[in-house]
Amino acid sequence: MTERLVYNIPAKMIDDYRGRRVIVRSSSPSEILYCLWRTDPAAIRFIQLLSADADVSTLVGAGESIPIEIALKDPNQFQRLYDFTNLLDNHPVRIVIPVVSGFSSAAKLAVSLNYAVRLEMDQPDESLFEEIESVLDLYLHRSYVRQPIEFFQSLLLSLYRNEPVSVWDIADENPKHIRYITDAGEETVSRRFDGVKIAGSVTGFIESFAQDLIDERGECSSCEFFNRCHGYFKWPKKDYSCDGVKRIFRTLATATNEVHRDLGDQLEQSLQHHS
Repeated sequence: MTERLVYNIPAKMIDDYRGRRVIVRSSSPSEILYCLWRTDPAAIRFIQLLSADADVSTLVGAGESIPIEIALKDPNQFQRLYDFTNLLDNHPVRIVIPVVSGFSSAAKLAVSLNYAVRLEMDQPDESLFEEIESVLDLYLHRSYVRQPIEFFQSLLLSLYRNEPVSVWDIADENPKHIRYITDAGEETVSRRFDGVKIAGSVTGFIESFAQDLIDERGECSSCEFFNRCHGYFKWPKKDYSCDGVKRIFRTLATATNEVHRDLGDQLEQSLQHHS
């Protein structure tokens, strides 16, 4: 496991993690460029640019093919997305969008510009689910969407292949595989846990947390999607209602069934044609 572990580190700590696989994060493109000079680019899983206000011209052509993830702190920054298109010539680019009111405009523009998207969706208010469902409809039914929108993409593939996947993994928050290093140098689960004291092993946190949810015999104990969520949406508030989240999961499950049915019909028509 040690060989496969990835460390999500502040760029300033790059020298401390030489020889390890890393995700490098910074608000400064010049600081990220320094990291590319100081380590083997093959060791960098991807770059996280934490500010959409930064001038990315220094990264165009640098560290070719290394994926870049750009975080919008506020969806109202969506006009900034036009400034990053030059990066697409040399890098896969994913835009991280917080699920707050108005986020759908940023998501729609991002996919139209051919960026991948990751929705930062922890415990969204019920009032946001109409907007979330509109983005899900965009992902499922608009032909111009050529890049994934997460977590929709990975969950749809999981349902289609009947291969359970944890939302913790999709969100890069499984400490068995990725260890988040805070700016103070402490290991934790992810950015959401910065400053949170975790009892016991960080590595075993998800299993322990999920088991506690089952033992409490609350909403999770009877949830049909628990084998794909593992309590992701129950942090930090365990009493968060997952009604809206389950609607999203069911829509994806329905879409999967439709794909299976369509493929079955195509196969049957093909067999009849050749019989």
